[in-house]
Amino acid sequence: MPPTPVKAVLFDMDGLMIDSERLYTVATNAVLAPYGKEMTWDIKAKLMGRPAHDAAARLIEATGIPLSVDELLTTMDAQLDGLFRSVEPLPGVVKLVKHLEQKKVPMAIATGSKRKNFNIKSAHLSHLFGPFEGKVLCGDDPILEGKGKPDPTIFIEAAKMLGIDTPEERAQVLVFEDGVSGVQAARAAGMEVVWIPDPELLSSLGEHGLEPSHQHKTMEDFDPAAWGLPPYDS
Repeated sequence: MPPTPVKAVLFDMDGLMIDSERLYTVATNAVLAPYGKEMTWDIKAKLMGRPAHDAAARLIEATGIPLSVDELLTTMDAQLDGLFRSVEPLPGVVKLVKHLEQKKVPMAIATGSKRKNFNIKSAHLSHLFGPFEGKVLCGDDPILEGKGKPDPTIFIEAAKMLGIDTPEERAQVLVFEDGVSGVQAARAAGMEVVWIPDPELLSSLGEHGLEPSHQHKTMEDFDPAAWGLPPYDS
């Protein structure tokens, strides 16, 4: 249990709330295939959670494909548009979100995803994203000024949406993340962070040096009461 009970919760989205990181891999490899390239987990680990332009630039650098950032993003968007419309929640997420909503725990989403893509991903999942109405910060929102994870700005600004604006208050915020840069950003923001990484990501990282507050295999393993949050009903 943290030194002080958690008062608010922030969620990453891709690969944490919904099974969209897998779709990014499918779409990216479809774009890379004509160039004889593939996105390995070593590469993917460096892209997860970052704003779209930053991630695209890093992918181009890692693979050497002859595309500009804008060309890559346009091609990727064409691949992803249909995939996003059927993306599903990951295990345990709907249960936790509904529980926190019922118990009136303040919560928000802080995602590196573009606002356009967030709208597509969430349109058919109102049962999951409805409780976050007006409490979603996206990677291309002007308030971030291009500062993506691992910069802590996205979590600091998301906390402000919940009325949290001091280091002391931020110490009582719990972040859920699946990416390396997200864990780094949450820690830099002075927040607790539960890391739920993909097993393939863990295998690719080796000795990673990250310091999450706790680590789980899925959201189903998370116990709210262990963090001073209202316990699940029996």
